[in-house]
Amino acid sequence: MRDQGRLIEWFDDKGYGFIQPHDVTKQKIFVHIKDFAKRGPRPLVGCALNYVVTVDQRGRFCAKDVMYLKTHRQVPKKTSQTSTALPKMVVLIAVYWITLFVLTAMHKLSNTYFFIVILVNVVTYYFYKKDKDAAQHNSWRVKEQNLHMMSFLGGWSAAWFAQQKLRHKTQKSSFQQMYIVTIFLNIALVIFLVSPFNTFLK
Repeated sequence: MRDQGRLIEWFDDKGYGFIQPHDVTKQKIFVHIKDFAKRGPRPLVGCALNYVVTVDQRGRFCAKDVMYLKTHRQVPKKTSQTSTALPKMVVLIAVYWITLFVLTAMHKLSNTYFFIVILVNVVTYYFYKKDKDAAQHNSWRVKEQNLHMMSFLGGWSAAWFAQQKLRHKTQKSSFQQMYIVTIFLNIALVIFLVSPFNTFLK
């Protein structure tokens, strides 16, 4: 039986949430990202959905073959907001990498650190992808502090691209706040490395 409702809870890092049917006398419905019929924008709280109601082995109502209703206008609005914010971060990342390259070319920063940062970014994207896959399959997750540590070590640019590409960790405010902190800490680290106080990596 198909029904309609709105998404009232969504845990993007875990890939599931709950739908409240339009008939408020009905119980809320569990929905997993893998049960959407077609790939599309990541679910947002408030979006209107059409779905088939099933019951799992635990007797829980679940949504299958989930589709977005075309009348919903909240998703395009979110996309528009995101698109206006993206260039600022892209510019920051570009300036960061150009600065690293120039400092390395001027021998203000060691070649070793520059290549370490490249390696850390590759590893960072890999672990974001690994954590995203784990969230969708309810398997072993990468610890958030490990993701933050990689960002601090210079992998924050790859972390940002992974968040946008994989739609992972973008709606968890506490994670995003700490992620911003790691960016400032890494920039502070670079400033220290090129300062007279640094007796390492030169």
